[in-house]
Amino acid sequence: MEYPVHILQTPEQLTDCPLFYIDHFQWNCVVHPQACGRMGYLPDRGFLVHMECVETDPKREYTEPQSAVYRDSALEAFFAFTPYQPKDEDMYLNFEVNANGAMLAKYGRGRKNRQVLSDAFYRACQCRAAILEYRWQVELLIPLTLISDLYDITSFTTGDAFYCNFYKISESPEIEHYAAFHPLRSETPNFHLPSDFARAVLV
Repeated sequence: MEYPVHILQTPEQLTDCPLFYIDHFQWNCVVHPQACGRMGYLPDRGFLVHMECVETDPKREYTEPQSAVYRDSALEAFFAFTPYQPKDEDMYLNFEVNANGAMLAKYGRGRKNRQVLSDAFYRACQCRAAILEYRWQVELLIPLTLISDLYDITSFTTGDAFYCNFYKISESPEIEHYAAFHPLRSETPNFHLPSDFARAVLV
């Protein structure tokens, strides 16, 4: 599975990017909400990600930055900016957002060794959410400055590759669900598996 990342001239061109579907439901799922998204690359700025989910009243109790939004209804984007399939101990970033626009954003090697983004990088992500009539959506930027700080990568061009996965989750028992863009091989709930990320290529 591979996702083609279009190089954008403007943020508005994101609507022309191909959809990815977060439709691999795994483990215990009480509900199966439909979710999808798009991603594109803005030169000198970073990767723009839009995700949305068909839920009329998404669970959204958390309002503060770096709170446990995965206990609400959350959309998530994980990245490893390596040219090779990452191992589970490699550096990766996770961005998890609820319908309030509260975001949990961390980086590190492995699930247990994570650090929260600095306030400056958190703000640079420009995360926002909106609740519409039958669905809700989030949009955020993965800043090139953040990627450069962690990976020493200063730009991307056609043919460059990295790895990512996108998720829909709630750990609340009444609406518990786990869905992924690229399926995971774990027998128990765990999205923190870079070895199962999908390849993304700039086109």
